[in-house]
Amino acid sequence: MKLPTRGGANGRLTMISSKQVLVTGGQFSQYNNYHGQASLDNKAAIDILTDAVAPSAFHDSEARFDPPRCHPRTRVKVLERIMDWIVGAAKPFLWLNGAAGAGKSAIAQSIIEQGIERGLLLASFFFSRSDPSRNHAGPLIATLAYQLYCAFPETEVQTTILSAIKKDPLIFKKTLQRQFTSLVIEPLKAYLSRDESTQHRKPFVIVIDGLDECLDRASQKAILTGLASSVQGLDPYIRILIASRPEHDIKMSFRSQHLKDIHAHLSLDLGDEADSDIKLYLFERFAQIKEDFDDRTTGRKLDASWPGEEVIQELVHKSSGQFIYATTVVRCVESTRHRPDRRLDIVLKLRPHNGDNPFAQLDALYAMILESASDIEKVLHVLSLHVMDSLQALVSCSIIEKLLCFDEGELETLFCDLGALVPLRWAQETPDSEPHQYLRILHASFLDYLMDEERSKQFYIDRNKEDIKHLTHILQYLASYCSNSFTESLELPLLFIFSLNILVSRFGTISLELRQVALSFPLKQFLEPHSQTDLYSILVEYFVSPFLGFLEIIAHKDPQFSYIQDHQQGILKSMLNQQLERYYNHHELALMLLAFYHLGTHRFVPIIKYRPYEDHSIPFAAIHHSCIDEVDTLCLRRIWAATEQMGHTSGVLHCRYSFFHDFVYRLLRDSNKSSLDPRTYEKAALFCFKRLVAISLPVEFSAQDMATDDAEDDTCAGAELAFLDVNGGQWIFSSEKNWELVSASDDGESYFLLLGYTTFLLPYCGRSDTLVLACEEYKVSIAEQAGGWAFPIRRKLLLKEIDKYLASP
Repeated sequence: MKLPTRGGANGRLTMISSKQVLVTGGQFSQYNNYHGQASLDNKAAIDILTDAVAPSAFHDSEARFDPPRCHPRTRVKVLERIMDWIVGAAKPFLWLNGAAGAGKSAIAQSIIEQGIERGLLLASFFFSRSDPSRNHAGPLIATLAYQLYCAFPETEVQTTILSAIKKDPLIFKKTLQRQFTSLVIEPLKAYLSRDESTQHRKPFVIVIDGLDECLDRASQKAILTGLASSVQGLDPYIRILIASRPEHDIKMSFRSQHLKDIHAHLSLDLGDEADSDIKLYLFERFAQIKEDFDDRTTGRKLDASWPGEEVIQELVHKSSGQFIYATTVVRCVESTRHRPDRRLDIVLKLRPHNGDNPFAQLDALYAMILESASDIEKVLHVLSLHVMDSLQALVSCSIIEKLLCFDEGELETLFCDLGALVPLRWAQETPDSEPHQYLRILHASFLDYLMDEERSKQFYIDRNKEDIKHLTHILQYLASYCSNSFTESLELPLLFIFSLNILVSRFGTISLELRQVALSFPLKQFLEPHSQTDLYSILVEYFVSPFLGFLEIIAHKDPQFSYIQDHQQGILKSMLNQQLERYYNHHELALMLLAFYHLGTHRFVPIIKYRPYEDHSIPFAAIHHSCIDEVDTLCLRRIWAATEQMGHTSGVLHCRYSFFHDFVYRLLRDSNKSSLDPRTYEKAALFCFKRLVAISLPVEFSAQDMATDDAEDDTCAGAELAFLDVNGGQWIFSSEKNWELVSASDDGESYFLLLGYTTFLLPYCGRSDTLVLACEEYKVSIAEQAGGWAFPIRRKLLLKEIDKYLASP
């Protein structure tokens, strides 16, 4: 620094350096004024300090103009927890972590602004990967020390800071711990030693945001270690808030000996709380956008309901609890150069963006994180498995490693630097079960990015290619676990993925390897160990049925490979023929089988739509009260109407198990000997009579369900039986319209169905003393019933069929 002095005969002003001597009037003299020298030294020290500062890292820096901050009335609980920690916590460090775009910087900014309003003394440093002045640890301590210097004017803090710099002008070349101790801890100790009273003492708060954006990972560890080693002597006066993504090196540092006992942890993985905040943010921001646009436009205004509740919900879902997606959408839509509704259509992919990608900032974030992967090819291959998992069933890391022939623990290494997007989490099915590690996709929009080649470029996942690979892997894996070693909780997600994706093979090329695996798959060994367990129906639903569909696709795409389908269908046929014998000889199972075989062919054997949250449908509202003592291996109780029509010859059956149940139907129809003989119908009818006698109808059914004189059939309270004039006509029994009423009257619904089933079955039954006795007992029970009966038309028709049966030879 150069200071002005007066000297020489002519009294002229001479500029000298603080390190120079003064020459005046030909005389050599040392400039040795004490106060002047102190002033010069202090000026030199403050210059050294300010030269080492990164001004763009301040919370109120011009470089961070309009920084992100929490929207009013959002993140309330998080902000309250942090403020409570500042004023009352026992641990000096708080690690605020969350996924990329979770809103950590906005929370840090809001905490600083709230702290200033409350009179707290603060210092902050906001790292930024893209800013060379604050993407490294070099200016960190100087920037904090400068803010500490400004926070305590004309105190021991200032003199101690300047004294440390004067003693060691190269202090900013020393370790971070040495810098922090000399320029932050010691000045604060000096200040505190003046007044030992702690009654009204407020903590000094340091906020370091975006530590993960410090490019040198070794420096990230050094910062945490250095601060931890220095701060303990000043606890509890000092509070240090670290905000970062949960990246591997930072996570390991907080688990280290230095920090594990002196830090608290706050994660932004807040689920519903974050979703409600994002929803509030979107509602209020879109309302403001609409108001601003309507005020300035001379053309068509936005619709009063724009953008609508459904759109908001979709955007909340896509946000996955991370504010960056929502703020990116708002930033795109609020452009004053466009209509907001059209910009929102681009976001929702309802119109092309014509090169103006609304998610450019988000894509840059995803690409930056992916670039840190050690083996991006393997990472993308694993992620492509999650793309297939639309049910989010989550396959454990150990299963993925076996599936893809990785080394044990390899996933942890592959994804250790991707925790901001795809962290590994430990979870367990029950408190007593063994925990397993899972990959979790934090951003729903991240998968959209990976599947859009224009956006993801070198990180694009080609689903056609990857799906075939994974389907091959899954079949190979299941083939190797076809014994009792199959673990439902671990392998079940593979079945879900298989069932959801195997039929997409009709759109692409089926590899030779996949065809060979399909041919050699040990279907019998895979199913038989579970044929008497509850797992069997799951295997049928999520493996056997889609596998049959896949075999059909193979044969259809290239008839020369139809032998693969013939081979596996032959194995399944021999297995089902054995199982059918159980149905022929069991009363409840016989009714299931016959109701399935005649499904939709008569109004008394209607198709019954699936009831939510229940494990039965046909007939099977009528028999679910009973405890079936044998496993329904054909899964007949789980048939329900669905949107996709199966290839049923009668053209009337819609069901989720379409390929499997179509195969069962063809097996019954094409059997050389008629297995569905009169004895099978007799067993089913006997069960119906048993249930009819056992059901005691509520009184209200007698009043509610009296048919009119010209009606062809009764009605059932809360339900609807309709004849649809499609596919030659089919009966649909739907209990969806008045679910609460129907669920409260299961006995009435069951009785209604059983009357129809029994009336339908009797003409097919052979002569049997047991059935004759059941018919007579039912007639007696009706005669003894006092008062009116529900469903008089069905009851009358059944009595007519009973009389015919009793009169038959």
